[in-house]
Amino acid sequence: MRRTAMFFLAALAMAAVVLTGCSSSSSSTSAGTGGTSASGGAKITIGSDQANDHGTGDATGKSSFEIEADNDDGFYFKPTVLTGSANQKVTLEIKNEGTAEHNFSIDAQSVNVNIDPGSSQEIEVTFPASGTVEFYCSFHRSLGMAGELQVA
Repeated sequence: MRRTAMFFLAALAMAAVVLTGCSSSSSSTSAGTGGTSASGGAKITIGSDQANDHGTGDATGKSSFEIEADNDDGFYFKPTVLTGSANQKVTLEIKNEGTAEHNFSIDAQSVNVNIDPGSSQEIEVTFPASGTVEFYCSFHRSLGMAGELQVA
C-alpha cells in the first residue's frame, strides 16, 4: 500500500510539471506602436484597452481615409493607429468587411455609429491638438477591437 501511494504521488508530481511546461502565456504590449499581425495575435495598448494590432496608417494631409472593421481573424480595425496633423479634420470611411455588425465610437467627439456587415459609413473626425484620441467598437471592445487617432 505504501509503495502504491508513493508511485501515485510521483506520477501526480510529474503530471504537474508537464502541464505547467505546456501552458505559457505571453503578450507583446507597447504604447501605441507595434507590428502588423495577420493573425491578430499582436497586441498594443490603446488607452486602457489591449487592441489587436493591425498596423499604422498615415492620414497627414488627406481629407479622407479608409479603415477596415473586421472579425475574420480576431476583432480589429485596420489600421489600428491612424496618424495625422494636430486639429486635422478627415472623413473616415469605415468598411465592415466582417460577418458581424460593428460599431465605430469616439467618446471625446460624440461619435457612435453602427455598421452592418458588408456595408460602410462615412464619419468626419478631428485629430486632437496633441496626443491621442481612442476609437473602438462598442460591441467588441473587450475582444481587442480598438484603435486611436494619433497626432504625428
